[in-house]
Amino acid sequence: ERRRNRRSIFINGRFALGVDETVIADLGLHVGQEISEEELGRVVRTELLVKARERALRLLEYRARSRAELARRLRLAGFAEDIIEEVLVRLSETGLVDDARFSQSWVESRSAGRSIGKTRIKWELRQKGIDADLVEEALSEIDEETEYKLAARAARAKWDKDRSPDVSVKRRRLASYLQRQGFGWDVIKKTVNQLAADDEDE
Repeated sequence: ERRRNRRSIFINGRFALGVDETVIADLGLHVGQEISEEELGRVVRTELLVKARERALRLLEYRARSRAELARRLRLAGFAEDIIEEVLVRLSETGLVDDARFSQSWVESRSAGRSIGKTRIKWELRQKGIDADLVEEALSEIDEETEYKLAARAARAKWDKDRSPDVSVKRRRLASYLQRQGFGWDVIKKTVNQLAADDEDE
C-alpha cells in the first residue's frame, strides 16, 4: 500500500512496517510478494540506511560538518554504529563528507571572519574530530607573518580601549587576551611590543 512516498509492508495480512519507496525499488520488491525473515531483515536495514542518510543530508544542508560531527549526531538520533559507518562511507565517496576540505574551509573562515590564532583554530578542529595530520595540513597555510597580522588586527582595538595609564598593565592584559585568542607566544610578544612602541612614538 502507498501513502505519499511511503509503502506499507503487511505480513499475514497484518501491518508490519512502513518503508520508503526507494527501499522497495532498491530491493526489487513488488505488491503481493512473499518475503522471508531474512528478506525482511534486509528491508529493515535498508530503511534504516535511508533514514540515516536523510538525517545526515538535512544536517549538511544547515552547514558543512566533519565526519565525526555527523557520526555523533546520528548516534544521538539512535542509529546503530554499522548503519552510521555505511552512511558515512557512502557520503564520503560522493564528496559530501570530506574532512580535509572541511578543515581547509574552517581555517579560512575562522582566520578571515575573526582574528584568532592557530592554537585556538587547532583546538576547534580537534573538538570536531578532525585527524591531527589533517589539522596540521590545513593550518600550514597560516605562516608566522600571517598570524602576526591577525594578532595585530585583534590587538589594536583592544589596546586602544584600555585606558590604564600603566603601560605594563596594558601589555599584560593584551598578552592574556591574545593568548586566549589562540596566538603563540612569539606572535604575542611581537604584537605587544609593536603597539607599546607605537604609543611611545605618539
